[in-house]
Amino acid sequence: MRTVPLRTFVGRVLLLRVAAAGAVLCAAAAALAWFTERGRMEDRVEDSARAGLASLVNRTRDLLAAEGGDPAEALRRVLARAAETPVVFDSGRFVRVEFRDRAGAVLAEARVGGHPGIGGVEAFLAAAPPAFPAAGEVTARTVDAGEGWHVLVDAPFEGRGGEVLAAARAVFAVSEESAARARATALRAALLAAAVVLAVTAVLYPVVLALAGRLADYSTALLAANLETLAVLGSAIAQRDRATDAHTYRVTLYSVRLGEAAGLDGASLRALLKGAFLHDVGKIGIPDAVLLKPGKLDEKEFEVMKTHVPLGVEIVSRSAWLAESIRVVGSHHEKYLGRGYPAGVEASSIPVEARVFAIADVFDALTSERPYKEAFGFDRAMGILEEGRGAHFDPALLDLFRGIAPDLHRRYAGKERADLEGELRQVLEARFSEGPETLRW
Repeated sequence: MRTVPLRTFVGRVLLLRVAAAGAVLCAAAAALAWFTERGRMEDRVEDSARAGLASLVNRTRDLLAAEGGDPAEALRRVLARAAETPVVFDSGRFVRVEFRDRAGAVLAEARVGGHPGIGGVEAFLAAAPPAFPAAGEVTARTVDAGEGWHVLVDAPFEGRGGEVLAAARAVFAVSEESAARARATALRAALLAAAVVLAVTAVLYPVVLALAGRLADYSTALLAANLETLAVLGSAIAQRDRATDAHTYRVTLYSVRLGEAAGLDGASLRALLKGAFLHDVGKIGIPDAVLLKPGKLDEKEFEVMKTHVPLGVEIVSRSAWLAESIRVVGSHHEKYLGRGYPAGVEASSIPVEARVFAIADVFDALTSERPYKEAFGFDRAMGILEEGRGAHFDPALLDLFRGIAPDLHRRYAGKERADLEGELRQVLEARFSEGPETLRW
């Protein structure tokens, strides 16, 4: 499945799809016209077969009435005369006729006139299983009997009382003129379908293009509003926690860069970005006495503090657009060894987005100045992270982070919002361009 921007879909993909649909319609119209014309031809051949067989029956009856003798011999004599002076119909003529009894034995057969493809016709008849139709049952169908258009006719040869005396089988060669008319009919139908498709496209495509352009504008504006809300919420949470929104920007950039190094797909990276912004959103519901306490929390206060995780999950779950951030909001305090909260899950049971965020969050906390501590240097911060390998942090992700951490520390550590805002905006635009204003097809 491909993902493309809406404007690209309308401007390019939709046009190609309309063109492809037009080609399919043209082919379908041509096929329908061809099969319709072939059916009409087969009907005309069936009518011709009835007329030809009626003529043979009448001639045979007249010969028997005048001279008597064996009916089969009379049929052979009449068929021989018909072969010398074949009847040509508007749509073509019979080129091979045979009569068989119920046992399949040939009573009479003849080539009717000269036909360049008679060898292929006779080879087809030799391989085709014989048929013995009931009274009044005449069938005609197109067959592959060599070069040209051939129609096989099976009909009963009936006596005066309506009894079936023999089975007649004949191959009708459609004239090149009739075949050309059928092809011309199919071509006209295809051209007509093409003209209709082009006309409809010419009328509707600009309208669809304009409407989709507006939809893309609205989607882009909605995305911008959602991202702005995300940033505002993240900043509000940071201020509530006596931090700065620079922490939110830094930890988001650390997280997304580690997520990219880990090969997370677009959906996971978007969930990670939202979760990084909103990881502590539940602290809005924590009392000031606990949240803003300058000293260490006692056991009871810590239990209150831990409720910011389910509170955060409850808050973001009310928004369909924010709901995927639950992967981080609900699990960013879990630990790889399973001693975190709120669920105490471990290893791969922790969403990968939360495992990525845990490393980024702790690293930024260690390398940032806080009211209660100095910023730790890079080596000391990495040493503390190593102490948490396999216990707090995913070892594989920590290895990836170690490889990119020097560059990330140089770019982001200690930076303020103004220093990071431009890069974060580019990240958001790149990652969320696969979101509301895209189509999957």
